[in-house]
Amino acid sequence: MKKLSLLIALCFSVFTMAQEKQFLEVNYQMEMDMELEEVMKNVPSQYRAMVEDQIKQELEDGVFLDYVLKTNGNESSYKMVDQITNAQDQGGMIAQQMKQFDKGVLYKNIEANEYRKPVEVPGTQYLIQDTLTDFHWTVTREKENIAGFETRKANGYFVYQNDTINAVAWFAPKIAIKDGPSNLWGLPGLILKSEFKMNGADVTVLAKKVMVKEEEIKIEKPEDGKVVTQSEFEAEIKALQEKYKAMMQEGVDTE
Repeated sequence: MKKLSLLIALCFSVFTMAQEKQFLEVNYQMEMDMELEEVMKNVPSQYRAMVEDQIKQELEDGVFLDYVLKTNGNESSYKMVDQITNAQDQGGMIAQQMKQFDKGVLYKNIEANEYRKPVEVPGTQYLIQDTLTDFHWTVTREKENIAGFETRKANGYFVYQNDTINAVAWFAPKIAIKDGPSNLWGLPGLILKSEFKMNGADVTVLAKKVMVKEEEIKIEKPEDGKVVTQSEFEAEIKALQEKYKAMMQEGVDTE
């Protein structure tokens, strides 16, 4: 009986270690649903007539962006990748702006409760470094099969600039990694689908393929750039946008 108990304990220990050392690569696709009027508000008035038809067509076709998440169970990288499908237009203005702004890798460290994100703006390389967002998740009984895994639905929210932003996520309990796409994390299983709002757009991120890697995945931590918190970065960008707006209204060539 003692030998049997020891064997069971040993098997459980090996199983636990295997769960902790999962190396995964997950392909996600993000779909953005936006209203034309909201998008056009961000276009300078002198350019609206030139680009409105193009933006309208892009919104009708759908704005899709592909990402890949690489994780070793604790650290992860989440990066946009160029994959053109029939539903995508490489020349779409919205997609191209997203690719330009979001080309830096998002690094997360679950144990250290931090994330890092390099962002390049004209003249400055930033490195956003901050604590992971608390989503205050509540797990429901709803289930859905995603990418071959049974998932559970969770509702969450976070506070952003005094506003409460809601988020919905479906996580796979059998994949014991508390991570997910974008800045989502904190559930007892990998998040395979999520829905939230971002800059006035309704966003859905869906896992298309989950690949288990036998070889170790090493995650590089971004180190270069002017270190700022998320709020500090947004304040600097807002000031820069106001500066450019004032220059354009005065008829100054910003180039």
